[in-house]
Amino acid sequence: MKQLNNATKYPVLTLEKTLQIINIMKEGPNDGVRIKDISQKLNMGKSTVHRILNTLLAHGYVEQGSDNKKYRLGWKFFEVGSIVPRQRNLNNVELKVLWDLCEKYEETVNLGIRIYDKVAIVAKADPQKVLFKTGPYLGEQEPVHATALGKALISGLGEEELEKLFARKSLEKYTNNTVSSLAELKKQLAQVCKQGYAFDREELSVGLTCIAMPVYNYSNEIIAAISISGPSFRMDQNKIMICREGLKQACSQLSVFFGSSNKSN
Repeated sequence: MKQLNNATKYPVLTLEKTLQIINIMKEGPNDGVRIKDISQKLNMGKSTVHRILNTLLAHGYVEQGSDNKKYRLGWKFFEVGSIVPRQRNLNNVELKVLWDLCEKYEETVNLGIRIYDKVAIVAKADPQKVLFKTGPYLGEQEPVHATALGKALISGLGEEELEKLFARKSLEKYTNNTVSSLAELKKQLAQVCKQGYAFDREELSVGLTCIAMPVYNYSNEIIAAISISGPSFRMDQNKIMICREGLKQACSQLSVFFGSSNKSN
C-alpha cells in the first residue's frame, strides 16, 4: 500500500483508517476484498473494519457483493472523482501566477497549449511599465518547432509521435535561427528534457527571445507551457537565467494545481 506523502500534523485516526481501507480496496481485485483480508493487511480489528465499511456502504462509497463477504468501491467515488478534472482545467486556472511573473520580470508571460503542430495562446500577461511589449496575441497560434512554448509542449513526445507529427510537412523557416530539420529538432528536445526548459532565440521573430517550461497534469503528462518573452536586447543570458527560477516555480505551482505528483517538475 502506498504511504501518505506527508505526515498529518493533527491526524483523525478513524479517518486515517478509512483512507487505508479505501487504498486496500483500490488496489485489490475487481470482485472486491473480504473484511478478513483488510484486517490482516492493516493489522486492524475486524469489528473496526466492519464498522467503517458499513458507514461507507450507507453513503454509497462502497458496494457489497451478493455473497455478503466481499466489498468493492462504489460509484459514488466515480461521481466525486469525475468532478476533479472539471474543477482543475485551464478555464479555472488562477491567472495570478502569470501576472506575478510579469510584474516580477517586466516581460510578457504566455500560457499555451498544443493543438497538433501549433501552440495556441490561452492566457497572457503584458507588462504595464515597459513600452516594448512582445509576443503573440491572445488566441493566436504559432508553430511548435519555432517557439520555446512549442518545444516545451512537445518535449515529452516519443520519437514515433514526433515522426507522425511532422510526417507530411517540412519545418518552415521563419528566421535564420529557425530549426529546419527533424533531426536537429530532436536534439533540441533532448536538451529540453535534460535541462527542464526550452529556448527560442529569435527563431520565430527577429529580435524576440523566449524561455518556456512545461506544465504537467495528474498523469505527469505535459498539458500546457508557460513562457517569458522579451526583446533580445533585454533577454540576455543573465536575465534568462534569472527568469528561469521564477518560471520553474510558476510551472510547478500550476502542475500541482493539475494534480502532478512529480516533485522534479
